[in-house]
Amino acid sequence: MKNDSFSGFHPIVNLSFFAAVLTMTMFIMQPIYLLISLFGACTYLLYLQGRRGMLRQIGYVLPILLLMAIMNPVFNHEGTTILWYFPNDNPLTLEAIAYGLAAAVMMAASIVWFNCCNMVFTSDKIIYLFGRIAPSMSLLISMTLRFVPRFKTFLQNVLFVQRAMHKPENNRQKLQQAMSAFSATVSWAMEHSIVSADSMKSRGYGTTGRTAYSIYHFEKRDGIVLAVLSLLLIGALVPHLKGWIKWEYYPSLTGTLTEPLQIFAYLCYSGVCLIPLVLNFMEDYKWNSLKSKI
Repeated sequence: MKNDSFSGFHPIVNLSFFAAVLTMTMFIMQPIYLLISLFGACTYLLYLQGRRGMLRQIGYVLPILLLMAIMNPVFNHEGTTILWYFPNDNPLTLEAIAYGLAAAVMMAASIVWFNCCNMVFTSDKIIYLFGRIAPSMSLLISMTLRFVPRFKTFLQNVLFVQRAMHKPENNRQKLQQAMSAFSATVSWAMEHSIVSADSMKSRGYGTTGRTAYSIYHFEKRDGIVLAVLSLLLIGALVPHLKGWIKWEYYPSLTGTLTEPLQIFAYLCYSGVCLIPLVLNFMEDYKWNSLKSKI
């Protein structure tokens, strides 16, 4: 993961940003908003993971999204603009195709944003924010987020060792090795859970009067970013709530996309989605400027 200055901000800033972009992505089906969200998520993921990580993400997400975009017009026949008839006399409509594409873009943007959130919003930040409100739930969420990548890494290591000891000659042997590696990984996970439970008990987990150490302090820069985020959200949400950027897919594609007020809303939403990148570029520029003076 590349050094990300946005991760160094207060957890409230990180939580507010990801809650805003994920909520707007999943509940606002306006096409330009969806494209802006997808672009912002992909560029941020590209900054965090580089080209290889971005291509890996696209590799397993793209087939699912294409399937979603294709299946919607196959099973959904609403809409007034008929393009073609299937052999069973059900119509293929332009509105169903457009809605399928919009749903696919929405799902893609949400998945990429969740991937970025998983990298930025670490387990210690979850415990810091929700430890006093819901200590058991915050611990469970943080342990789950930490467990999934560790389980995957351990499974890959077991597979590498098995293939180094004996290279499979056919698909049957590959399947046997995969099942053996999975069984070993599950056994390791169960043993590790027992060790973790004993360790937590010996350290006093569950006793009253426990205190928690935190390295996070709300600074002036955090307040500035929260204020900017709030203003941009107002500029992006108010036109949607007032119906000024309303877009309908059924029964026909209705709405405008290029009105001056809509363009202003697009710019505000673009500012929201690009906040992490702007902060990172500002930090990179500052660092490079200091290096040049050495």
